[in-house]
Amino acid sequence: MLAVSVAALLFLLGYGAFMLVHVVALVLGKRWLHSKHTVSTNDESLPSVSIIKPIIGRDENLKENLKSFFQQDYPNYELLCCVSEDIGGHSCSVIQELSSQHPMLTVKVFTGGESVGINPKLNNILPAYRSIQSSLVWISDQSLWAPPHTLRELVSHIKDSTNVALVHQLPYVPPSPGDFSHILDKVYFGTQHARVYLVADWLGENCANGMSWLLRKQHLDAEGGLVPFTDYLAEDFFIGKALCSSGHRLALSSLPALQNPSSRSLGATAKRIIRWGRLRAAMMPWPGLMEPFSECFLLGLMASVCVSHLAGVGAVSFFVCHVLVWFLFDMFLLRAVENGPVCPLWKVVVAWWMRELSAVPLFLAGVRSREVVWKGKRYKLMFGGKAVKLD
Repeated sequence: MLAVSVAALLFLLGYGAFMLVHVVALVLGKRWLHSKHTVSTNDESLPSVSIIKPIIGRDENLKENLKSFFQQDYPNYELLCCVSEDIGGHSCSVIQELSSQHPMLTVKVFTGGESVGINPKLNNILPAYRSIQSSLVWISDQSLWAPPHTLRELVSHIKDSTNVALVHQLPYVPPSPGDFSHILDKVYFGTQHARVYLVADWLGENCANGMSWLLRKQHLDAEGGLVPFTDYLAEDFFIGKALCSSGHRLALSSLPALQNPSSRSLGATAKRIIRWGRLRAAMMPWPGLMEPFSECFLLGLMASVCVSHLAGVGAVSFFVCHVLVWFLFDMFLLRAVENGPVCPLWKVVVAWWMRELSAVPLFLAGVRSREVVWKGKRYKLMFGGKAVKLD
């Protein structure tokens, strides 16, 4: 019995530490995200930037999203569009139309890419990357929409700090009305994902997500450029790891990266969570196996049993209080990431319950296989992070 009591006590200490993560994440979210900090208004002091947009396949929101990059409030940048699998010439037509509306902006189109490794995104953008003369490179996925001040804000974190090699953004969803799958994405990226992301960045851990980041090209070139990372599907993790290992810092933007694809679905959300889980399990097997024990219901259930054993407190009562406190922390954090309320509230509550109830089943679905499907292609993940193309 003594051993059981000691184990229960140790678990509760870990439980308390994890609940403290909620507090830290909420403080970080409220103090940093959407915060007002110094952004240069002296256009002459701003370095030139090359924006790389990898565009694969057809997306009906491409025009709306790409237009926001044509309209950045920044004096000296170029837009490099890397087009692959252009169905019916749709992407090139959109680029041509927007270019004619913004004749003062330098726009270049690259097609075909290169076949170096298995990563389709890096293969697609390699020719554009090789052509860049700017000191800074903003690589931004095609589904992202960016407010006009985004580039100026990103540059503010790297311009005067030569040791900062990369500025990344917390993934999120635009604050616009949407269907239930839109709300579910908000809840996922604005609660569990944001909590881990914010605290990991605060602790100095490599957590940079590659859907939108600003790189100092000379530092990436010192690691061999993009080519050494083309054998990884999670190139963002390994690029961040290489830069950190070389003594450079990664900085978090105060602006979330806003994903605005033309279609969303519950199935697509589930598949992405499973794919990301498999990538984490392949890159970091032991931390990956601990993920279920950081989820609300499993962690609360185990803590309830421990409290009942040690203090005689009703396990059901403790579990209900645990879920309520967890829910409130998540709602406050979601509001900080959104920079306002997320409506309608009843959909948010239902989406929260769905996310929490599905967390462990989706984890189990992820670890049972090392195959992933990305951009319509199948890959097998190797332990350590590299992948082999199956199709």
